Amino acid sequence: MDIGVISILLFGSMFLLLASGLPVAFVLGGLATVFAAIFWGPESLFIIVARTYSMMSTTTLVAAPLFVLMATVLERSGVAEDLFEMMYRWSGGVKGGLAVGTVFACTLIAAMSGIASTGVVVMGVMALPAMLKRGYDKRIATGCILAGGVLGPLIPPSIALVLYGTIAQVSIGGLFAGGMSAGILCSLLIIGYILIKCYLNPELGPPIPLEERSDWGAKVASLKGVILPLLLITAVLGSIYSGIATPTEAAAVGAFGAFVCSAIHRRLNWELLKSVAYTTIKVQGFMMWILFAAQAFAAVYMGLGASRMVIRLVETYEIGWWTMLIAIQVVWFLLGLVIDAWSILMITLPILLPILPLYGFDPLWLGVLYAVNTQTGYLTPPFGTMLFMMKGIAPKEVTMNDIYRSIVPFVVTQLVCLALCIIFPKVVTWLPDLLFK
Repeated sequence: MDIGVISILLFGSMFLLLASGLPVAFVLGGLATVFAAIFWGPESLFIIVARTYSMMSTTTLVAAPLFVLMATVLERSGVAEDLFEMMYRWSGGVKGGLAVGTVFACTLIAAMSGIASTGVVVMGVMALPAMLKRGYDKRIATGCILAGGVLGPLIPPSIALVLYGTIAQVSIGGLFAGGMSAGILCSLLIIGYILIKCYLNPELGPPIPLEERSDWGAKVASLKGVILPLLLITAVLGSIYSGIATPTEAAAVGAFGAFVCSAIHRRLNWELLKSVAYTTIKVQGFMMWILFAAQAFAAVYMGLGASRMVIRLVETYEIGWWTMLIAIQVVWFLLGLVIDAWSILMITLPILLPILPLYGFDPLWLGVLYAVNTQTGYLTPPFGTMLFMMKGIAPKEVTMNDIYRSIVPFVVTQLVCLALCIIFPKVVTWLPDLLFK
């Protein structure tokens, strides 16, 4: 059967099953098993087992559960409370200052955790009620938390970039450096939008009253809240950038540092250990099932001729450099509406890798573009998991409609960041070039 027809059947079945509400891992793994059995016979199912075993033996992936453990411990350690206190004291007197401070806190949390949920949950619980109490517009308040929270998969230590580097055989340290540049740019764009919006309409984000503002002594004292986060970030990223440690070793350092932070805040006890262990196992198990299923799906699709089809299309229709790049970004964005970023990576990257040399795409640059692009998937329905997470922790007066409408301008800022990274590749590559060349 022609690979074009197979592609329509395979992806048509995938979208239909996803729309029915089945879990992503079962959909991808089930389709891989069925299509392999139909086209190659039952003995071909060994391919799925072999690819799964190959992924399980990839030592770099050991970093993923360690980063999840680090994020989970930090979520319960009290570090975020200190960050929020510092942000409240320093930025509360500015129009939109609490929202700006929340994005800043989310950026630091992203640099400590590497996943989206930590910043959204912690700031959603602490910062959202504080902003609403002081008259902030519901959309600005929820939108800034969501936009800041989803910087986690972009700013290192990003698990998504660890997976990309493992599959594409790209320096994870270089990806982390490029992700740091793009993440800071995205954070600044979000902050810039909030400041401009609240300057033009102060009612959206009024400054806190004069009598509630802190004096300089209290502001300086609150800076102790950033000492532990900065030390932890330096320990994790500094050890990678300096070449002292591999990403896996740095993840172990980060996990240990998170426990130290918890001990300093007097939160380290048996209940915390048990809780973070269960959460880490749950998250990691969920992630690995998706990765195994997506890897099997990609292996079967590639074996049926996907790469040859793509290369043939490129050569036949002489698809230009810009056309191909934009097509890749559009496909990633559309897939982000229905499946998670990890599945997108596992499905599309094996197809894209053979054509990268044809166009001269820098795989490091493309990896950061992937992270910038797919982070919007956490905010866009129907898959947008962070939207539903926000609804679960937000006060009752914040409706689902408020949450949906709040993310529109912030998704635009993320797309602007993506456009800047595409038009000016040095935005991504200058720091990796500085550190690793």
